[in-house]
Amino acid sequence: MGIRTVRLDSRRRTLILAIGLLLAAILVAGALLQQSSSTKVYLVANRDLPAGAAITTRDIRQAELSLGMEGDLYLNQLKPGSVLAGSVLGGELIPRRAVITAIQPTTKPVRVTPSDPLSTRIRIGSHVQLWFVPKAVGVETTANAVQLLVDAEVLAIHKGELSMGRQIDDIELAVPNESLTAVITAIASAGYVSVVSES
Repeated sequence: MGIRTVRLDSRRRTLILAIGLLLAAILVAGALLQQSSSTKVYLVANRDLPAGAAITTRDIRQAELSLGMEGDLYLNQLKPGSVLAGSVLGGELIPRRAVITAIQPTTKPVRVTPSDPLSTRIRIGSHVQLWFVPKAVGVETTANAVQLLVDAEVLAIHKGELSMGRQIDDIELAVPNESLTAVITAIASAGYVSVVSES
């Protein structure tokens, strides 16, 4: 009699566990289905748009799509003064990386060659910091890093040549007019130049 009770209890526990796992799987599947079916509004090019074109509301239309995790790669809102860094064909979604803010009168484009290869996170339209470490004068002297730019927009990335197993790309930044002297002086000086992603 005691053995039968133990067997029944064991079967009941197994059945309850199986039902619990089944319910959990159903809940997870439902959450994933709801996430994948949720839609957002994205911007689509009405016509072929060349690189360098200023985007206006006439050039785009809205499309409600379900892109899941890839949705972050595409534009869902147009900022005033947006310019295409790369061409977009009519009917295509507009990638975020293809859009930059137009050069403002308060900034100038400056091409910088960093001392190390750029992070793969840095793309056209990214915002970066620019740091400079002057070359030490003597063995016993140390040079402190100087932050030249904060939140500078990347306007272009120019592919560098492969040298000694490393490829260092040049980067073009929107430099505020008041920082031009410091940035150009640093570029012309011997030292270490670092471009750091803001995000």
